[in-house]
Amino acid sequence: MKEKFIKDYFTFSKKERVAIVILILIIIASIILPFFIKPSHKKVAVDKDLLAAITTLQSKQSTSKFNKENNADTLLTQQIQLFYFDPNTLDETGWRKLGLREKTIKTIINYVSKGGKFKNAEDIRKIWGLRKDEADRLIPFIRIVQNENTTYKKYDKQKNEPSKTVLLDINIATPYQLKQVPNIGNAYPYRIVNYREKLGGYLNLQQLHEVYGMTDSVYNSILPYIFITAIEIKKININIATEEELSNHPYINKSIAKAIIIQRNKYGVYQSIQELKQKIIFLKEDVFNKMEPYITVQNN
Repeated sequence: MKEKFIKDYFTFSKKERVAIVILILIIIASIILPFFIKPSHKKVAVDKDLLAAITTLQSKQSTSKFNKENNADTLLTQQIQLFYFDPNTLDETGWRKLGLREKTIKTIINYVSKGGKFKNAEDIRKIWGLRKDEADRLIPFIRIVQNENTTYKKYDKQKNEPSKTVLLDINIATPYQLKQVPNIGNAYPYRIVNYREKLGGYLNLQQLHEVYGMTDSVYNSILPYIFITAIEIKKININIATEEELSNHPYINKSIAKAIIIQRNKYGVYQSIQELKQKIIFLKEDVFNKMEPYITVQNN
C-alpha cells in the first residue's frame, strides 16, 4: 500500500519530466539574466538656456542672502561704540552703546543699585548672562575710579609707623615714585615703567601680572597703593608700521607681525582692524582682543 502511494504521487511520465526541467531552466534564467542585462535609459535633452537661467538665479539668491547677513553683521558692529567707562557709574544708555542686550543691562543696573561694586575689570565676568565674547570686548575699556576719600599709607622704614600717603597712577608714575610703594623693591618700578612704554599704556591693573618677574604676592601687596586713570593709549598704525615696530609690542609676536606686513603688501592697506581676523587665519580670538586696543588703521 505504501509503495503504491509513493509510485502514484512521485513517479512522472517522460513529458512531465521534460516540463519540470524546462520550468526549472526558466526560473534559473529569470534569476540570472538581470545581472547581465542592464536597462537602457534614454538621455533627456537639456535646455541649455533654461539651465543657464536657473544657475544665474541661484547665484543671485545666494549672493543676496550673503549680502543681507553681511550687512546685518556690519550694522550690528557699527551700532557698538567702545569707550572707556566705569561699570560702577555707567547708566543704561552707556551700556546700550557698548552693545549689551537689555536683559543683561537690567542685571547690571540691579546689581549696582543694590550696592554691588566692581572692584576690578575682571569682575564684569560675574554678571549673569554676559557672554564671554562680550566680556572680552569690554574689559580692555574698563576704568575703575578709585574713591577719592580713600587714603593709603606707607610705613617709615626707620620708625616702622605710617608716614606719607601713597596713591600712584601707574600710567604716569616714574620709577622713583613707584619706589615709595611698600614691598615693591628696587627692580619692579623700572620693569613696570618699561613694560608700560612697550604696551603704549596700561588698560587695567591685571596687566601688571605680565611684568617680568611679577609674583602674586608682590602684586597683591602693591595693589592698595596704585590705580589707573583713563589715558590716551599709544597705538600702532598697522598700515605704516614696520615688521620690527609691530613685533616689539608685547602682544604681537614675530609671526603675526610678518603676516600683517605680507597681507598689507598683497591686498593693500587695511580698512579696519577687524580685517586681521579674516586675513590672518592663525590669529586667535584672545590674542586679537588683547591687540585690538593698541592698534589702529587711522593716521594720527
